[in-house]
Amino acid sequence: MVPQMDMASGVVGIEYSHFYVREQFDPWLEDTDQTPDFHTDEPVIITPGQITIISRVQCHDAWVTLMLTKSKPLQQMDPWQLLGTWSYLPVSGGLMGVWGVTGGPAAQPAGWLADGEGFTPTLQLDPAVRYAVHVYAKGRQDSRARFEAAMAREEWGAHEGFEDYVVAFNPTGHRPAGA
Repeated sequence: MVPQMDMASGVVGIEYSHFYVREQFDPWLEDTDQTPDFHTDEPVIITPGQITIISRVQCHDAWVTLMLTKSKPLQQMDPWQLLGTWSYLPVSGGLMGVWGVTGGPAAQPAGWLADGEGFTPTLQLDPAVRYAVHVYAKGRQDSRARFEAAMAREEWGAHEGFEDYVVAFNPTGHRPAGA
């Protein structure tokens, strides 16, 4: 039996070896400090309203899928690798999107829809629920070596296919009272 889920996918420009899965804040909400502490060896950094995913490649395009699952995701087989599981509590309305550091929201994959103008892959979380976030990656084991080999061959046009990511949100309980 396949767990029931909602999904959103897009291609994000990874720069400075990271990208964000970020909550879109209500305009009335005070600005929260979303600056991750990069002084860590962790592949994922959780801050209020934001999940920062660290890539092993400096600059490339990656396919990212956000999933809302009704049950814990099944263990993935090769070539997918579980980077870890973290707790996430929505800060605002729970609307999650994939964002590049300077490139903005993830883009529609080429050729998917006739009119991709304004396309932004988003996933709606229930703001009253706490989630377990399972982050999976494909290609990370040797992505840096493949990227460096492509650059040595002067294939500067090769900026995709090095890593792909799945970020699965699994409800674990309701927001604590007063939080």
